[in-house]
Amino acid sequence: MDLNNDDDRRDEAAKIIQRKWRETRKVVVVEGGPEDSAQQEKEKRERLVQDYRELTAMREKLLQENANFQRKLGHWYHEKKAQDAEKQPAPEQSLAEVESRYLQWLRRLREEREDVERTKKINVDSFDEYRSKLETHLHKANEVEAKFKEFKREKSEKAEFSRTGKTIPAKRLQQFDDEEREKSEEVRSVRISYIKTRNRMKKLTQQLKEKEKLTDGLHLIDFEQLKIENTTLNEKIEERNEDLLKLRKKATTTIHILTHVKEKLQFIQGENQALRKQLAKLEEELAEHRDRLTQVKRDRDVLVNDNVKMREKMPMVGAEDLLLDYEHRKKEIERLRSEVVALKNRHYELFVWIAKNTPQPE
Repeated sequence: MDLNNDDDRRDEAAKIIQRKWRETRKVVVVEGGPEDSAQQEKEKRERLVQDYRELTAMREKLLQENANFQRKLGHWYHEKKAQDAEKQPAPEQSLAEVESRYLQWLRRLREEREDVERTKKINVDSFDEYRSKLETHLHKANEVEAKFKEFKREKSEKAEFSRTGKTIPAKRLQQFDDEEREKSEEVRSVRISYIKTRNRMKKLTQQLKEKEKLTDGLHLIDFEQLKIENTTLNEKIEERNEDLLKLRKKATTTIHILTHVKEKLQFIQGENQALRKQLAKLEEELAEHRDRLTQVKRDRDVLVNDNVKMREKMPMVGAEDLLLDYEHRKKEIERLRSEVVALKNRHYELFVWIAKNTPQPE
């Protein structure tokens, strides 16, 4: 009965850990602003607080069950001692002996309570320490896995086929990522099932050993039943071993793919080195052009100063409206001068005509 309860509690704890791992695995590192990062950090903190509350509630429940079992055990010991006392006549004791035994039991009770409190404090500290270590390891594992996925994604996007020179389509890369995620979840579930089966087998083995110690021998029916259960568990273990073999083959295939990716990475690194040399050469040319640009700027400053001086001497230079008005006035002045010359000539002609046509006085 107690072993079954322990197994249920272990299964429940394993489920909580598995759920927590899956929730943390679902957190994907994306490029975004500080608001997205803060939102993700807030959601992660809320999930951790919720998990801590669930684990604390489970711990309180287990402590209550332990206290109930201890209470029942103490009650049973008390009844047993009372029955033994009824069967055997109690020897006559003096008041001093009774008080001495009473004080001794009180001292022992105080020591036991102190041990209980000390053990409780140690368990709480250990629980907090293990919880912090678990969160740290999960955070590091998620960071490493996210960096590895980003690195693999980046290199996969840059990878090209050796014959065609084309890159892998984004849809195909997403399909690879989905297949890898599904296989990882499958491997995790199989591992958890294997661990549960192994623990159950250990528990059954321990129960069998305890029964062998407590009793002289098992009945034939129980023995056959245990053999059947053992056979069933062995079959399950064989199935899990076959699944693990398949997964190992898949892992081998993945390793080959990674080897190919590494070769591509080396090739890309060589190209990167060549591009770096080209970049250094371009930087030298850029430095030369910068020097020439500095000289040109100096010449420009000299021309600007000359232009300012010329503008001070000739204000109309550069002013299109003033130049147009000046041209217009110049043409008007030339026209008026021509008109004045023509009028003067006309006046002279008229004056001559008048002089000729005017009679002379006698």
